[in-house]
Amino acid sequence: MGMALAWAASPSLLIRYTLLGMFNAVMPPISVYLSAQLVNKIANARIHATHFQDILPLILGLWATIIIQRSVGAYIGYGRNLYIRRVELEAERRLLAKAAKIDMGHFDNSDWYDRLSRARRDVSWRPGDLTWSVLGLSGNIVTIVLMAGLLASLHWLLVVLALAASFISLAIESRITSRLYKYFYKETPEERERQYIGDMFVQSRSIKEIRAFVLGDYLLGRHHNISEGLFKQRETIYRSGARISMLSGIVSGTILGLAYVFVAIRGIAGTIDPGGVVLVIGAFTAVSGTLGQITSTFVAVDQHTTFLDDYFSFLAIDPLLPVPADPRPIPSGTISDIVFDNVSFSYPGGNGPAVENLDLHIRSGELIALVGENGAGKSTLVKLLLRFYDVEKGTIRIGGVDIKDMDPEILRSRIGVLFQDYATYELSVKENIVMGWPYRDIEEERIAKALKDSRSEWLVKKLPNGLESKVGRLFEGGHDLSGGEWQRLALARIMYRDADIWILDEPTSSLDPEAESAIFAELKENLKGRIGIVISHRFSTVRIADRIAVISDGRVTELGNHEELLKAGNRYAELFELQAAGYR
Repeated sequence: MGMALAWAASPSLLIRYTLLGMFNAVMPPISVYLSAQLVNKIANARIHATHFQDILPLILGLWATIIIQRSVGAYIGYGRNLYIRRVELEAERRLLAKAAKIDMGHFDNSDWYDRLSRARRDVSWRPGDLTWSVLGLSGNIVTIVLMAGLLASLHWLLVVLALAASFISLAIESRITSRLYKYFYKETPEERERQYIGDMFVQSRSIKEIRAFVLGDYLLGRHHNISEGLFKQRETIYRSGARISMLSGIVSGTILGLAYVFVAIRGIAGTIDPGGVVLVIGAFTAVSGTLGQITSTFVAVDQHTTFLDDYFSFLAIDPLLPVPADPRPIPSGTISDIVFDNVSFSYPGGNGPAVENLDLHIRSGELIALVGENGAGKSTLVKLLLRFYDVEKGTIRIGGVDIKDMDPEILRSRIGVLFQDYATYELSVKENIVMGWPYRDIEEERIAKALKDSRSEWLVKKLPNGLESKVGRLFEGGHDLSGGEWQRLALARIMYRDADIWILDEPTSSLDPEAESAIFAELKENLKGRIGIVISHRFSTVRIADRIAVISDGRVTELGNHEELLKAGNRYAELFELQAAGYR
């Protein structure tokens, strides 16, 4: 699977550097052979009256092989680095593409976060390193075959010794891989907690409270304790690995020494000429060294494929929400209604149902407000409507079509939503707005209207570069914004989206009451046949909604306009009077 990733990154580059590596691998055996011939020519010079011009071809041949090996090697080195970067980018792209599409239900499972952490930990370098190892393997095999042939031409025992040294090393060091993987798998939850605490110190949202509550020493102490505990475990594993590697070195070194003893005995006995001695030493050193590289490559490949199993298993996570083979489209044009019909749903691992037997009918062109206490199920209805989760019982229909029969992405393309914990994009003001729907050509008039409808024109005017001004402090030249200013940009984003269904979950919590009231009034005016759903705790503003649904314990307990609910004198009237009393 790792090489399939390398192939997908660039087939032409994979073939190019594999062939170049194999070509370059022929040079060392040629060099050893020519060196042996040169030594023999020099040794026999006096006997056979050899002249310099007789050995000149061998010298030129050695010169040519060195030039070719080093120049091609330099080209391969730089080229491979670029190609490996291409493989790493492809691996990262696949990871992010999977994360962008994965169902929201996975985010409720801590085990999923462990899997994500292991996948992200290794994707930054292992795919590239695996590709590098395998690319070098083809050249090593060519070298080893030719060098082994040279050794075999002198004595088969030399080939056996060289192979024995490498296979024993491979068998010994493969034990390290298994131990390392078990350790890294086991440490994942604690390592995630360590990184989480560390991230708190560099994030603006958390550092303010850490400073205000003087939590620095406490959190640093906790971070230190986790770090030291993990380090001691890793120290034990690495010391064990060092002992195993030292044993491997002793074994392979002893076998190499035996080979030199064999060569020395044969040389003294005169059964190997001087050139043969040079050939044996050069070839055996190259064979043992290359076999060592092959052994290291197999160990590295074993390690990489073992660790990358987490990466590929992450890519293979099955969707929780089935996409129909032949999805039904949402009716084009104005959407007639949204119907929640006897809907029940519980979050994975939650305590009881978040929504239970809920019925709600929202009509075309209607602005409906959802109110109720925290945890009543208001935001859950939004998540179900976006099909982040599937209902356990009942149906949700848009324009008469069950949303389970729709493609989730097409469904969401017809909805514009502003969450209570909206995203802040530390890019330009313009990019913050066009994120509402970046797949169309940027229209300046649409941006201007979005700013006007969200009452954010003044924000653009106060920034030095207008729409091109960067916001946030993450990048150079960025301008920090207040919570209310960020929220206005988020509102402009949903206005720019111009969707058929508008959902605003506490959309003005950071705004003053006057601005909130004006935005709600303009929102209602701008619906123009669309459906609007607003969640808010401020009763002074939701009163302008066409209807208000009171959600309690996952059900709609009251439904009507502001005057009707006040007249009924139930929970809505109580909550309204409580808020109103605060302004008297």
